[in-house]
Amino acid sequence: MKPALRIDLSAIRHNVTAWRRLAQSRPVWAVVKCDAYRMGMTQIAAAALEAGAERLCVIDVAEAQRLRDAGVTAPVVQVCATPAADLAAAVAVDVTVTLQDITTAQQLSAIAAAAGKTARAHVAVDSGSGWSGLLNDDVPNFAQAVRGLPYIEWEGAWTHIAGRSSMQAQLERFQAALTALRAHGLAVPTIHIASTGPALWGMQEGAVRVGIGLYGSAMGDGDRQHDLQTALEVSAPVFMVRRFPEPMPLGYGSAYTAQPGETIVTLRIGYGEGLPKTLSGTGHALLNGTLCPIVGNIGMNFTMVAAPPSILPQPGDQALLIGNAPGIRLDEVADAAQMIPHNVVTMLGSGIQPAYSGAAIAEHV
Repeated sequence: MKPALRIDLSAIRHNVTAWRRLAQSRPVWAVVKCDAYRMGMTQIAAAALEAGAERLCVIDVAEAQRLRDAGVTAPVVQVCATPAADLAAAVAVDVTVTLQDITTAQQLSAIAAAAGKTARAHVAVDSGSGWSGLLNDDVPNFAQAVRGLPYIEWEGAWTHIAGRSSMQAQLERFQAALTALRAHGLAVPTIHIASTGPALWGMQEGAVRVGIGLYGSAMGDGDRQHDLQTALEVSAPVFMVRRFPEPMPLGYGSAYTAQPGETIVTLRIGYGEGLPKTLSGTGHALLNGTLCPIVGNIGMNFTMVAAPPSILPQPGDQALLIGNAPGIRLDEVADAAQMIPHNVVTMLGSGIQPAYSGAAIAEHV
């Protein structure tokens, strides 16, 4: 009697198609870093590519190696400054690397020459996240120093938007850096700025990097929610059904007291399986077709819900805590948990091994 996590790959494909409509003529790239947010990198990548995603984005070269080992031949971009120690592996598996300093660019040129290949490189610009990239003041010197390096194709440039409130200022800084790169000899024809959120906030330039949007998140944009499907389903079996003859405090801290005759259903899932503890008192489970509020504090392996008299749950019944239904969609659960949907997905994927339905027509693309 254990909780389960199921990924609907047909919903992943549906969502990629929806993002392609939103992006119009711009490319859509699927972000599959961190094992596709712990949902299974090779499975998610195959579904996304089948639906028309043009590239895959990873955080390190080891992830790209896994994709290549699985037979994925699509272009892969590392959306993080590539460490010098990973350059040889990146060239070997044909990863588009990211560069942010002159020394690493020189090393890439030498490694590509020794391998008899032309390496593709993107320039990271730090427009206001602080994580990675050139500062605008450093752009002219960088471009002048690396523009003549052989065996490197300077294919693109990118930045990462930190939030909606900073987007306009970051875009202005990025555009200034882009102008300087080109003025000093780096054409960088491909740009990518928008991730899931910025694509919904009006960003209309460059490729769209979709990560959490693959799973149906519209980042709180209700106008877009109907276009997307929650692609993960978290279910838990009913472990116990109880009606107490007297008031009974529930869970650690006694945050809720069940009243006499109230039906309290204990589900076999908790924060040990990745269910956000902050859903205590704010989240819901769909049980026998009815949304039931989570009551009491969520434990490591158990969660309690209050069931109305209209349903008669039994041990072994299945409750849904996340799924493609009103009240338990990904963004609704994230909002109830007071966290970003990315965190919800990675927590659950770390606690439960995902299974899959709606398998892609082609195993590898």
